[in-house]
Amino acid sequence: MLNVNSSAGKSQFSSREVFGGGILACMPVFVYFYILLVLPFMAGGGKARPENILFWPVMAAVIFALVLQNWSRINTAFLRSLPIASLIAYLVFASASVTWAYSPNYAFSRAVVTILAAFIIVMPYALPINTKHTIARLHICCAAALAISAVYVLTTPSTPIGHPGYFTHKQELGLLAATGLILASHELLFGSWWRRIIASVSISLSFWLVFASQSKSALAFALAALVTSAVVLVICKKIRITPAHIVGAVVIASLFVHNPIERIGYRIYGDSTLTGRTGIWEFTNYQISRRPWLGWGFHSYYFVPNSPQNEAKGYIKDMPSSHSGYLQLKLETGRLGYWIFLVFIYASLYFVELVRRRDPVRAWFILSIEIFAILINLTDTVWLTLTDLWILYLIVVADSVNYSLSPQLMRGVRQISRSRIVGKVVRTARRPRLSNA
Repeated sequence: MLNVNSSAGKSQFSSREVFGGGILACMPVFVYFYILLVLPFMAGGGKARPENILFWPVMAAVIFALVLQNWSRINTAFLRSLPIASLIAYLVFASASVTWAYSPNYAFSRAVVTILAAFIIVMPYALPINTKHTIARLHICCAAALAISAVYVLTTPSTPIGHPGYFTHKQELGLLAATGLILASHELLFGSWWRRIIASVSISLSFWLVFASQSKSALAFALAALVTSAVVLVICKKIRITPAHIVGAVVIASLFVHNPIERIGYRIYGDSTLTGRTGIWEFTNYQISRRPWLGWGFHSYYFVPNSPQNEAKGYIKDMPSSHSGYLQLKLETGRLGYWIFLVFIYASLYFVELVRRRDPVRAWFILSIEIFAILINLTDTVWLTLTDLWILYLIVVADSVNYSLSPQLMRGVRQISRSRIVGKVVRTARRPRLSNA
């Protein structure tokens, strides 16, 4: 579980009680490190490198062996929880889409890697491991990536649309800077003195790099996520609802506004096309209409032989994604897959409220990452991609479920509920009764 403050950061269990607990606790951070600081330096993004091909099955085998060794310690409630169950359901559906995919071979190989990555990250949280230093380790990885990116920005030429750092596209550097801002904000406010020093440097680098990459939306969404998550949690405490209710209400309200994203883009940036994204979305919606219910198959549309994207004209033909995580879900797995994944998103938001009742600071950090991911997928594609933000999102979701289902927290929630009931009974008993005249 993520370390948010000195008391709440302590695990409910000791890693020493679990065989290989230290390895299990470090594995999600190691995957984050690999995606952020190893994979980008491999030729071709590591896609055809034997090291990358072997990495995922080897790591999954290690996790599987440790899980078998600790089989009796698995928290089955974690696996049955709605966020984890809906994630599993989507991955099963994505695997089934191989049978109707436009390019079955590509769909199969990409689905396998996505499933292995999710298994490596999520499964350790089904065991009582001590991950009290996870948040600090994630921040150190991110700070190292920011420092390396700064060197690249200073020593290599930029592109006309922004500097990519050591990544292949400037948007990846923008995402790194934005997530670094969220991680560093937590460390600056609640970390130890040396973590605050690193966080101060990270925040400075984050602001500089996000402008160097010209990723204005990433910065806007990160700042909005930090503020919105705090406001949402205060509202949840006052009127006893969950972040899922608030986000759902905003989504429903936006249905009554014509082109809400374009309107916001025009008011903030003076560009209702959002740098040409509306044209991409129009063509993507056309392709979705051709296979509305089941889609083109999981990751079986872009970067496949004779891709249907080649039917597009102009700059749209060269796009590597739909520039919308939600449209890409519909494009690849249709309406059915899209609805399953929405259950995963809203269920994850619901569990943040359970965390807030015990540890508001932890809940603020988790909700900031979740809201940032929800917002950034309005204009870019992050869901179910091997990017640092998707890995970080899986980590915070798994941690929130793990923490919410811990025995100590559940006893605390039951005690709070019991005290509220007793309080209502006492107030009712004290209320004066009207005498019958």
